[in-house]
Amino acid sequence: MFRILSILILEVQLYLIRAFFTVEVPRLQYITEYGSNVTMECRFPVDSQLNLKDLSVSWEQKGLKEQKSKEVYTLQKGEEDLKSQHRDYRGRATLLRDKLNLGCSVLQITSVKLMDAGSYRCLIDYRGADYKYITLEVKASYTRINVQIMSEPAEEELVLTCQSEGYPLAEVFWQNEKNLKVNGSVNTTYTLTTDGLYNVTSMLTFKPNASENYSCTFWSKELNEKTSYIFTLARQTAVVGKKSLNLFVIPTCVIVVVLISALTIFLKRKSFTKLHAKKDKKRKCPQLQKEDNRHLNPETQDLIMTNVTDSRDCTDVCP
Repeated sequence: MFRILSILILEVQLYLIRAFFTVEVPRLQYITEYGSNVTMECRFPVDSQLNLKDLSVSWEQKGLKEQKSKEVYTLQKGEEDLKSQHRDYRGRATLLRDKLNLGCSVLQITSVKLMDAGSYRCLIDYRGADYKYITLEVKASYTRINVQIMSEPAEEELVLTCQSEGYPLAEVFWQNEKNLKVNGSVNTTYTLTTDGLYNVTSMLTFKPNASENYSCTFWSKELNEKTSYIFTLARQTAVVGKKSLNLFVIPTCVIVVVLISALTIFLKRKSFTKLHAKKDKKRKCPQLQKEDNRHLNPETQDLIMTNVTDSRDCTDVCP
């Protein structure tokens, strides 16, 4: 009788322990940026020391547009079990084991994708069982805007292009520096990338005023975010209907400098050649004079050489 009573008391105690075993979450919702890392946490009661062999943890995800849940991570009786892990989370989802002793089940997902958004169930089985749900939202802001400036000389128009990727779909607005809508033709298109992002491209074609600045703004209504880029046309080298002034002036200056340098070198060489020719002529004059007078008799040659020696300018005796 006493033994049966002891067993009943033990079962009641175990029932009470399981009844008071609850899983809590510090946050019900997480918002993270596309491509970043995120950690989500749920907590459970732990005695003075955790016994891993008694602990089982299961994280599952249900997408916003999906009917079935995906197994994200499983810890079975203290051992990692990834046999049933969904392929979308292989190599990206893990449990921070060092946090378990503190009674924290922390799930980490790296390189967050749009498909990671949804509802996550954290189930803990440790001398009792309970679970809680956490919501994950993934946003992709239009933080980077790629731009291009093109001219249409035949139409005397300018084409400004803004392109960016993000999620959800954003609207594009064009304005001038007075925050007024630009009078021109706007063509905005979008495509979906393999990751589910919106690739938005907007083109503005108009006849510009060089004194004005223009801007394109990507506005996401769901995220309540705006990202803008300002075109400062006064700093652009392109001139509608004409070639760029720099494209004409710079090559012209280079050509002029080259011609002047070539002419200077030519004149210097010519002057240098004349100077050496004159000196060589001076050196050769007495010798030539001597050679021309070889046919004369010795007395006549001596007389001629005497006159040449006494002359101060060789050019006076050289023909």
